[in-house]
Amino acid sequence: MKPTSIISLIIAVLLVIVGLVTCFIAQNMAGSSGEQLFADRSDGNAVMTETFDPKNLELISIVFSGGRVNIFGNCDEKGSEHYSDSCRIELINFKENYYVLKSTSSQLSFDETGNITSMLKFWENGFSFKGMRYILNLEQIKSFFRPEEEEKDKQINIYLTKAATAALAEDAEAAETTGDGEEQPGVWKLNKILVKATGPAGCDVTIDNVHIDTDYNIVANRSTVKVRKTSTSSFINVGSDSTEVPARRADITVEESSLGYMNLQATNLNFDSAALEMVGELAVTSENGVLRFGMLTPIMNLNTEVRSTGRILVDNEDRSNPYTHVAGSGYPILTVKCGASDVTLLNSMILGNIIPEAEEPAAEETEG
Repeated sequence: MKPTSIISLIIAVLLVIVGLVTCFIAQNMAGSSGEQLFADRSDGNAVMTETFDPKNLELISIVFSGGRVNIFGNCDEKGSEHYSDSCRIELINFKENYYVLKSTSSQLSFDETGNITSMLKFWENGFSFKGMRYILNLEQIKSFFRPEEEEKDKQINIYLTKAATAALAEDAEAAETTGDGEEQPGVWKLNKILVKATGPAGCDVTIDNVHIDTDYNIVANRSTVKVRKTSTSSFINVGSDSTEVPARRADITVEESSLGYMNLQATNLNFDSAALEMVGELAVTSENGVLRFGMLTPIMNLNTEVRSTGRILVDNEDRSNPYTHVAGSGYPILTVKCGASDVTLLNSMILGNIIPEAEEPAAEETEG
């Protein structure tokens, strides 16, 4: 090897060492000032946390290959199971250079890139790269020489505090009462939460103790959704991007919640609810599965239509034979088109428009 080559190699090694030392120093400085430069390591998991201001937030968007998403509300209540004194997003087991997290005054978005080539991104307005510090750090080097046998489960936790939502609700009410026609600051604007899983494994989503009027749109080929102690006058949609191609499977549980609208679409759909109050419409479209509706509103007050070739049970009484009754009019509405699924309705008094799919009433013949 030529002397110049040896000198160049030595300089290159020295530069790498200097870069590593710089990364370590920067990490320690960031830690001492309360800033998180790299993911924390806890119980073998890598955790990144970022706080956000919900005041003018309009959209929370999560797009990833798959994993678990938890949305926790009222987190700053005393004795809360998932306590947080601020609104924040927590990323668990995501590699720093494989996602983009953006937080602006109106939008909080997480986008998992998922491959090495997308670590370097070229946009119309320039070039974006998180920085070599995310590659030249101790944990990245360890994982390079000792790759993990299997990828750890990915999880995203979103914490919304009661203090923030309550203050914004008061601001919104005050703005409505002014009547001066001017836009008032501080009105709660969060009107959409999107969770989209692009991978075949899909996602698990929990919405727990959240009381804000926002739309929830869960898009995945497979999903498990649990809604607990939650209220919204808007809607929850579970299915796929296209209404022409429904999701393959969805397992949905709703407990002690008051919802405006629900639209559920999957080829195989299992639904179970307890103490569910609907304000608008609950629409279910599937081919197979088991559906159990435990409603707070008596069925006599519902505008109800159930179509299935499976069993139809009302308060554990089999109503699979043709049965028709004038149902309640207006809202709420329960519409179920579920192929061969078994359907159970609880807390019911009078059930209307139950039409087994295979035995729909024939049209009356005209004389003459």
